[in-house]
Amino acid sequence: MNILQINNCDLVGRRFNGHDLQVSLNEQGHNAYQIVLEKSGKESTTIPLLSNSELFVRSRLKNLEYLLSMNSLIYPFGKLLSEHSIFQKADIAHYHLIHNHFLSILDFPQLTSNKPSVWTVHDPWIITGHCIHPCECSGWMNGCHNCPKVEDPTFPMQVDKASQMWNIKKDVYQNLKVDIVVASDFMEKYITESPLTSHFNRVHKIPFGIKVEQFQLSDKWEVRSSWSIPESNFVISFRAEPNEVKGLKFIIEMLDELDGSLPVTILTLGHEPLPAYLIGKFQVIELGWENDQELLCDFYAASDVFLMPSLAESFGLMAVEAMAAGCPVIVFDNTVLVEITHAPECGIAVPYKNADALKFEVCRLMHSPDECKWRGKKGRNLRTSCIDMRIT
Repeated sequence: MNILQINNCDLVGRRFNGHDLQVSLNEQGHNAYQIVLEKSGKESTTIPLLSNSELFVRSRLKNLEYLLSMNSLIYPFGKLLSEHSIFQKADIAHYHLIHNHFLSILDFPQLTSNKPSVWTVHDPWIITGHCIHPCECSGWMNGCHNCPKVEDPTFPMQVDKASQMWNIKKDVYQNLKVDIVVASDFMEKYITESPLTSHFNRVHKIPFGIKVEQFQLSDKWEVRSSWSIPESNFVISFRAEPNEVKGLKFIIEMLDELDGSLPVTILTLGHEPLPAYLIGKFQVIELGWENDQELLCDFYAASDVFLMPSLAESFGLMAVEAMAAGCPVIVFDNTVLVEITHAPECGIAVPYKNADALKFEVCRLMHSPDECKWRGKKGRNLRTSCIDMRIT
């Protein structure tokens, strides 16, 4: 079978954007490809739709959409996609993050009518006027009037046209011939409750898979030794990103209050550097953002606890990876991460936006090594039994 994955990029988010899936499908004997706008990797089956010089056009269109307060309306790449030989030969087209300055949603009905199509919905953008995560806002239920998130960090608008975009999506979705895939009950609820998408009758919940065994290969003490982490230190790890939805603010508030005399190592992945004063307070190791699978496995292996206090997620793949590596996870309540980490039986959920509660649980685990071990073991067993990328 000829199977095509379609996304804006290949390596960033590779574990859920179709890149690693196409690799696994090829290993199973299928003919799988991925078409992207931005190719960074070396897979011969990943096909860039644009040349580097043509990406300049995309950047200008991105700026124009911002000036016009539009979102995913004027990109012309749908025609290029439909004319590509790989697309034309595909038996199935599997769409991923089409809204990352890639396709015009106005082209989507025609694209999905050309051949059997699957759309994996990675975030709630599908049901909003323009934002990625509505969080506490309920405007998506009734037209996105008077949008409180006009300055959304991902898709900001000069002028509030969220309601107009909401209505455009409503018209477009009426003509879509597509199977919808979501990764969690949380996302499925959005799809079934939204006036934009409640008519879709082919909605499938398929959790994102990982190759569980990869996250069990790194040796904790070898990794710690190579990174000069003292054996007695309690290692707190997390993703450090400037996007407020990732909850870094609450981790920093927690670390501000944490006793600096405690033997603690802070281990981060991500683009955002920590405040300089924390480097003097604790041992701090900042790895930056990496797509290297081996380093990612080492990151989890070295950790005693992984913090993921996101204000909103659609799935939470890093929580799954941490569990597969045998690392306990702390998350905020009222998010999908409670579902994903099986809190409180396995993961630990603390009250939403509560840095004090986060600190309490970190300190408690710091003095409860046996609990860390059994929560880590339970997480690993859960992930081994229910989240595997192997295709059967």
